[in-house]
Amino acid sequence: MATKSPFRVRFASKNKFQSLIQNRSVATSPDSDTCSSDTPWKRRVFPDRRPKSKSGCQECKKRRVKCDEKYPVCGHCQRRGSVCLSAAPSAAWQIEVPWMMARPMSEPWMGTVNPEKRLLQYWLEKTSRMMTLCPENNPLSFPLLEHVVSTPSLLHAVQSVSAGQEHFFKPDQLTTCLQQRGLAIQALRLEMQDLAHVKPASLLSVILQGISWSWTEDHPSNYGREHLQAARTLLESMLDDPEKRRDKLVQYILGWYLLWDMSCAFIAEPHTLTPLNTAQMFDAIQAARGYFHPMIGFSLELMYLIACLGRHCRVVMETEVGDAVLEATFEEQLLAWDPDHEDQNLVDMSIAYRNHGLIMLYNICGIPGRDNDSAQDASGMAEKNSQTRIRSLVNDTLERLFRTPVGEPCFNFHSTPLFTASAELTREDADLRIAAVNQFRAIYSTNRVAVNLWAIEVLEELWNLHDCGINITWLELLVAKNWHLSFA
Repeated sequence: MATKSPFRVRFASKNKFQSLIQNRSVATSPDSDTCSSDTPWKRRVFPDRRPKSKSGCQECKKRRVKCDEKYPVCGHCQRRGSVCLSAAPSAAWQIEVPWMMARPMSEPWMGTVNPEKRLLQYWLEKTSRMMTLCPENNPLSFPLLEHVVSTPSLLHAVQSVSAGQEHFFKPDQLTTCLQQRGLAIQALRLEMQDLAHVKPASLLSVILQGISWSWTEDHPSNYGREHLQAARTLLESMLDDPEKRRDKLVQYILGWYLLWDMSCAFIAEPHTLTPLNTAQMFDAIQAARGYFHPMIGFSLELMYLIACLGRHCRVVMETEVGDAVLEATFEEQLLAWDPDHEDQNLVDMSIAYRNHGLIMLYNICGIPGRDNDSAQDASGMAEKNSQTRIRSLVNDTLERLFRTPVGEPCFNFHSTPLFTASAELTREDADLRIAAVNQFRAIYSTNRVAVNLWAIEVLEELWNLHDCGINITWLELLVAKNWHLSFA
C-alpha cells in the first residue's frame, strides 16, 4: 500500500520564472521572425526582458534610489545603518494541504478556523528561518507539518507569529496576529486537559506563544513568565518519559527552552524561575552534548551555565551578598569554554556568549577572589583590573560579531552578546557606538522583533548616563526601568 506524501508543493501561477520561460519561448519560436534577410544563417539574439521589480524596500523608495533588493537587508540600508523595511520576495511555489482538511474521526480538529495557506507558507519559507542556525536542518520548517496536523494550538501559534512578523509586529497591523494567538490559547486548553498525554507539539506551542508574547507589546514589560513556568513543568515531565526523551522534537525544545531561560534568568525577579539543576534536566543536557542543535548549535551546556550565572547575579544585586566559591566556579567554567567547530561564525557566536557571561560576572560580582579583599588593595587596583578584563572581552566580542555577514543564520542570535558588549562602550568609542546601533537595526530588519529597537533605546540612555559621569551597568538600568528585555 502506497504511503501518502506528507505535503505537496507546486509552482505558483504567473510567477516571474514562468514569465521568463514563456517570453524566451516566444522570442525563439521557429515560426517567429528571428532572422534578418542579409544573415539568413544566424539567429538574432534578443536581450531578456525582465519584469520591473516592485520589491524594493520602503527606505529606498522614499529616497528614490534603486534598491538592490537583497533580503532581508538591502545594500543601501546596510551602508546607511537604517532599518530595512523590505517586502519578502514572492514565493515561486505554493503549499497544498488537502490532507489537513480530511481528518480521521479518531483525531478531531480542535481549531475554530481552517489552516490559512498564506500564513503557513510564510512560516515555512520566512519566519521559521529566523529560529535556526542551519536552514538545511530546520525542524520548524517542513518537518513541523506533521505536528501541525494533529496540534491545532501549534497551527494557530505558527500563524500568529507569521501574521505579526510579516508586518514587523507594528501595533496597527496586529489584528490577525492577536486573533490567531487567541485561537492558539483556546486550542491549548483543550489539548492540556489530560496532562499525562500532552504531546511535544503542544509544549512547542507553549514556548512559541511565550517567547512571542513581548513581540506584540509596546514596551518590554512581560517576558512570558507564565508560559515559561508551564513549559518548564511540561518539559520535565517529558524528560521523565524515556520514549519522549528520545524524541527529536523534545531535544529541540530542550535547546530552545535553555536559550529562553538563559535570556530571562537575570531579568526575572529572584526566585520566580526555578533553577534547572534537576537530575532529569542535567541528564538530558549531557545526553545531547554531541548533538548539533539547529538553534543554539553546540552551546547547549553554555546556555545552561549562563542561565545559572544570571540568576546568581540577580540575587547578588538584590541582596549584595555573594558566594566566592560559586563565582570562582562560574569563572573557571566559562574561561574553559573552547568550542571546536569548522564553522567560524558559530564559534564566534559561542565565544561572544561566553564573554557575555564573564562581563556580567565581573560587573556584578567582581573578579572572584580578588575584588572582595579591599584591605589588600585599597588603591582601587582591583576595580581597574576588572575594567581591564571587561574591556578586553568587549573588544573581542564586537570584533567577532561585526565580522559575521548579515545573511548568516546565526546573525539573528547576536542580540544578547552585542547588547552586553555595547553597554560598556565609552565616549571615546563613538564609531563603535554607531556600529552597534547599526547592527541592531540590521538584526531588527532581519527578524523584525522590536526588542532590538528597545535595546538601542536602552543603550543610548546608558551611554548618556556614562558620559555624565554616572556609573551604572545595563543590569542595574534594566531593573531601575522595570524592563524585561529578553532576546530569546
